[in-house]
Amino acid sequence: MSDFWIVVFIAALSAFLTYLGAPLAELFEVPHRVVSGALQFAAGVIAALVFITLMPPVVRHGDLFGVALAFFVGGAIFVFFEYFSARRQAAKPAQEDANPISLGLYIGILVDLVVDGIVIGIGATLTLGTGIALALGMAVSTLPLAFVTISTAKKQGIAKSKRQVLSILFFVCVMAGALLGYLVLRDMPAATRMLLIALASGFLITTVTQSMIPEANKEGEPSFAGVFFVGGMSIYALLSLVLK
Repeated sequence: MSDFWIVVFIAALSAFLTYLGAPLAELFEVPHRVVSGALQFAAGVIAALVFITLMPPVVRHGDLFGVALAFFVGGAIFVFFEYFSARRQAAKPAQEDANPISLGLYIGILVDLVVDGIVIGIGATLTLGTGIALALGMAVSTLPLAFVTISTAKKQGIAKSKRQVLSILFFVCVMAGALLGYLVLRDMPAATRMLLIALASGFLITTVTQSMIPEANKEGEPSFAGVFFVGGMSIYALLSLVLK
């Protein structure tokens, strides 16, 4: 079997495991306290992905000024996107008991899935075992992330048809990221890859701080909910050590 089909198989495995979180969320109604804790956990996983997997090699091998600028631009892109989407939402006629919908939250999560796919795609080119281990390891974080995303969408009153599209995008983003990592990014100049990774990292961290955690805290969860954030970071750190 060629490397390309190995990458497709491994990415499809991870994408399918990620997608499973969506139908589970449709089947079960969970209270906000559970959704809040899950969002904190997912935010911790994404933060750890950035600080443990993505940024260390960029800081070691990239141009520091360019990396810092790209990181800033990535965060600024999210802020501007969230700002204009919030203004567009506010301009719509007010609906009684309607929950504001943060488009930035969903865009940030989809970007995270693309980045996860890129990591899988590049890893799968090393050895089959590395690729499968990465796929399973990523699924540990992305399946709960898919679950909490659909649960949040239900709570915000997003139509079921749109939630189904979002569910399909979970699968598509992981697959697209893996193929992008295998077919495009691995052959790019190292300096270009460093800048793109820094930009994506800035976008993801800003998603965590400006959207995911505020959404988790919106209804005033118990003060110890931050433990889930630390737990997400710790579990990802453990997985990254195991998969090395």
